[in-house]
Amino acid sequence: MRQFAAVLGAAVASLVFAPQAGAALTATQIRIGDHPGFVRVVVEFTGGTVQTGEVVATDPNPFPDGFVRLPMMHPDVTTTAIPVRAEGVFARIGQGADRITIRVTGRDHRFKYVGYAAQHTPERLVIDLYKSRPPTAAAEITRGRGGCLTLGSHSVTRTRVMAAGRERQLFEHSLVVRLRRSGGRVHRQKAEIAVRRRWSTDFGYRRVARQTGTLEAVALSAKDGTLDCLVQVRVRFGGSP
Repeated sequence: MRQFAAVLGAAVASLVFAPQAGAALTATQIRIGDHPGFVRVVVEFTGGTVQTGEVVATDPNPFPDGFVRLPMMHPDVTTTAIPVRAEGVFARIGQGADRITIRVTGRDHRFKYVGYAAQHTPERLVIDLYKSRPPTAAAEITRGRGGCLTLGSHSVTRTRVMAAGRERQLFEHSLVVRLRRSGGRVHRQKAEIAVRRRWSTDFGYRRVARQTGTLEAVALSAKDGTLDCLVQVRVRFGGSP
């Protein structure tokens, strides 16, 4: 009897003092804020660690229809976050089995790229929607994150585009130089490969009315087509030769 009581006591103690299983990773809140060159959507999490590699965009191009879909795979991940509408963007999260899907919607042609990254302490997924219209002075970028791209020089005449800069650790050292019209549409683009960390481009473009636009060099993720690196400046182009 005494031995049985000891065994029973040990069993009860193991139930009382055993560590609780970790709470599931849970999306708890969505925040939206406006910045000069982009609108930022922040999804806050508790109960685990967010990893950028767990997100693979299935609809990474927001320009045609304003819609972006970002599924996130994680065991037992769940969401209690309510949908949010702010700064002309609507963000909500759908629930699946071991996955959630973040859906972000804006006006057609308002955004040209989406980029995302996990940040910690506190845990959150940061999603940036880059505006497609010509950047203001505050939104110009001549050095991308970590020096992934730089724009050292550029010249846009009434018939030609010339630009040069540096590259660092892009996939296959590849990038695309784009001339965008005032409404955000791509007017002309050319793919380039950096050699010994330097890139340059020189191309003509078809005649168009004089306007303010965007000259940009961009690299997209080989994983899912979201933004990997961007430099951009406001330019005037077009008009009679």
